[in-house]
Amino acid sequence: MKLPLSAVVVLVSYVVAITAFGTWLGRRGRSVRDYFLAARSVPWWAIATCIVATETSTLTFIGAPGTAYKTDWTFLQLVLGYIVGRIVIAFLFIPAYFRGEIYTSY
Repeated sequence: MKLPLSAVVVLVSYVVAITAFGTWLGRRGRSVRDYFLAARSVPWWAIATCIVATETSTLTFIGAPGTAYKTDWTFLQLVLGYIVGRIVIAFLFIPAYFRGEIYTSY
C-alpha cells in the first residue's frame, strides 16, 4: 500500500514540528530532575489527570457510561473504580513522590 503524497507531507510535517516543539520546550531543562519532576511546579490535579489519561483509553472513558445507560450499570463500576483509585493515588502516592527524590515518567 502506497501513501498519497498529502499523507506523507502531513506525517513528515508532524514529526518535524513535534521534534522542534520538544527541543524548544526542553531548552530550559538543566537536569533529569527538572525533566521528570517539572521543577515541582505542576499541581496535583494535573498530575492525576495525566495518570488517568495514560492508563485509561478514550473509548473506555466515553463508552463506559454509554454502555451502562444502554444496558445495565455493571460496566460503570470500572469508571467509578478509576475515579476512586485516582483519588487514592492523588492523596497517598503522589505526595510520596514529591517528598522523595523519585524520578518517574508519571
